[in-house]
Amino acid sequence: MRRLDIKLRIAIFRAVVVLVFVGLAVQLWYLQVVQWQKYLLQADRNRFRLVSIDAPRGIIYDRRGNILVRNKPSFTVTIVPADLPDDEAEQEAVFARLSALLDIPVSRPGQVPSGRVPVALAAPPEFSLQPGIKEMVDQGRGVPFLPVRIATNVEREIAFIIEEEHLDLPGVHVQIEPIRQYISGDLTSHIIGYVGRIPGESAEEYINRGYDPNSDRVGLTGVELTFEDELRGHKGRKHIEVDVAGREIRTVGGTEPAEPGHNLVLTIDLELQRAMEGALYQGLRAAGSEAGVAIAMNPQTGEILGMVSLPGYDNNLFAEGISVEDYERLSSDPHHPLVNHAISGLYPPGSTFKIVPAAAALQEGVVTPQTQFTCEGTLWLPNKYFPDDPEQAQPFYCWIHKWGKHGPINLISGIAQSCDIYFYIVGGGFRDFEGLGLERLADYARLFGFGERTGIDLPGENVGLVPSRKWKRLTYSEIWVTGDTYNMAIGQGFLL
Repeated sequence: MRRLDIKLRIAIFRAVVVLVFVGLAVQLWYLQVVQWQKYLLQADRNRFRLVSIDAPRGIIYDRRGNILVRNKPSFTVTIVPADLPDDEAEQEAVFARLSALLDIPVSRPGQVPSGRVPVALAAPPEFSLQPGIKEMVDQGRGVPFLPVRIATNVEREIAFIIEEEHLDLPGVHVQIEPIRQYISGDLTSHIIGYVGRIPGESAEEYINRGYDPNSDRVGLTGVELTFEDELRGHKGRKHIEVDVAGREIRTVGGTEPAEPGHNLVLTIDLELQRAMEGALYQGLRAAGSEAGVAIAMNPQTGEILGMVSLPGYDNNLFAEGISVEDYERLSSDPHHPLVNHAISGLYPPGSTFKIVPAAAALQEGVVTPQTQFTCEGTLWLPNKYFPDDPEQAQPFYCWIHKWGKHGPINLISGIAQSCDIYFYIVGGGFRDFEGLGLERLADYARLFGFGERTGIDLPGENVGLVPSRKWKRLTYSEIWVTGDTYNMAIGQGFLL
């Protein structure tokens, strides 16, 4: 009985062993024969990746071929979450080493990734503290094979150290990315503008246009924005094989090369721009002013040869990712250096406007080239309700009144001498002479393009203002008077 019991146990053990090996064989057959495509696909997904190739952005030149903007290499440190060690302690060691090299905290709870200020002009800084490495990586774990940007514009020496230690830093990569270098700096910053990360509020629009909001830089102001489609180029693609640390081993198959962006030649003359800036600085110092504008245009073609707006700013600050301190300094400056006052500022046109009432009066038959009025230096406009009381009259001055008068003057000499009194009378009338009046003066101002955009290839242009009786009533709760027409006729007053 005892011997039979032992034999039974041995038989049962042998049966169990056989069943185990049969089960393993079946499972092996299932994995290698039935499910082989599934696991091969998973392995290939880990081993092969489709990566994009950045397209160089177009170079910008002035009219003489001087380079104003070019690209320069920049080092960016990224982490691919899927390639990090599975062991928590090993991950912490990787984060700690990066923290020491990049001067970024391992963890800063409560912060969201955005270590630099968003560089959309109208957007204020959203975050004053840079998030920790763990927070940035955790946000990217939803797409584990997509590189998470940890630091940009990394110093060359630090980038080399990270590359040398890559075996001890699995999942960490150093990428070379082109960034803009604005050679002319603040001399042309209002014209050229700058590039930066895609603003959050515009992310969906750019995604629909084929951009990647996680990595792409776009033009945000100036011609960088206006000619974004021409300058950006088109990215290329390639399939690569990576090792266990996620590093590229080789390129698999053919490569779709990137198409560089188109180069851009501006009408600006850099030397003229520099001379204009120097002259404007001298004029501002003499006037005791901090802000001013100078524009040089070819009147035959409309080409802008020079455009200076002071104070300016260095657009290289934005290209590299502006710091919170620099952004706050620029945005809080009372003279608004970030604003191109040449197209966004509102100023009375002054005596250059006198050509408008002159042309309008000739066209409407209000005057002829020989029509004369007398400039005594000061014009006394009688009070509408007390016309016979000289003490109620209001004085309107010609620019020459401190030194004398123009005397009898016609339309031609009135333009030549820029006589204010002549155009007061042409625009608003005087005594028995009716003049153009507000409505006709405003109509011709619009025909000359006032109150509308010029269509210059720069964003942010202000339309200006051609005032009306209704506008003044709604804005100031006052009626329009003859004196307002006088001021408008010489390019002053409410006209902007």
